[in-house]
Amino acid sequence: MEIWITLIVIMLVLSGLSYRATQKAQDTRPMFIWGFNSMAPVALAYCYWGTGDFGHKALMIVFVGIYLLRMNIVLTRWYVNTAAAKLGGVIPEQQQPILAVMMVNIFGWLYCLPFYWAADQQGPFGAMQWLAIVVYIIGTIYHFGSDYQKRRFKQNPNNRGRLLNTGFWGTSRHPNYFGDFLIFVSFGLLANHWIGLIAPLTNIGQYYGDAIPKSEKMSGERYGEQWENYKRKVKCFIPFVV
Repeated sequence: MEIWITLIVIMLVLSGLSYRATQKAQDTRPMFIWGFNSMAPVALAYCYWGTGDFGHKALMIVFVGIYLLRMNIVLTRWYVNTAAAKLGGVIPEQQQPILAVMMVNIFGWLYCLPFYWAADQQGPFGAMQWLAIVVYIIGTIYHFGSDYQKRRFKQNPNNRGRLLNTGFWGTSRHPNYFGDFLIFVSFGLLANHWIGLIAPLTNIGQYYGDAIPKSEKMSGERYGEQWENYKRKVKCFIPFVV
């Protein structure tokens, strides 16, 4: 019971702070920053109340820590090159604080739910933990690598008006989203419980139900025929598959 009371308090505080910060900024950046970073206190709360050993809890915190370090770099230093930055002209300002609260709760409750079971794991790492490490590494390479490649591409003035379609972006139209999905798959694997599926299922549902359609629409409007040719050659999400 203590863990749930702790989480309710954390989520109420973060929801209020994210609402106020986004309302004051009148920009989409705070809602993403607050949403992603809500994972840190939630993961720590699961570790504090969990009955697992140090090794399993440490692995969970390392996963979250590396992920949030990378996302904060993207959301601060590289933000202008992200699809999220373009949503300011798509999402009405009055809706942004509400979406900030929604993001905090999606990340804090649904994406972190596997940690409830992960924090209770004990003993040597088993097949699920080692598989989680492999999936996490692949996801991190795809997620960070594709964002870094896009940033380098956008910084080159010779690429103005051109579509990035090589490297990671030649394997999938949304390689950063695919990498992100793998990371949440790894979170689910840490749980060693079927309910861990809630994290990757929420993630892929969010992408296919919202982020990918918006991103593809904006890209189609910006790049026209270049985008249509790209769509015919490169798969949408899973590299070379679908």
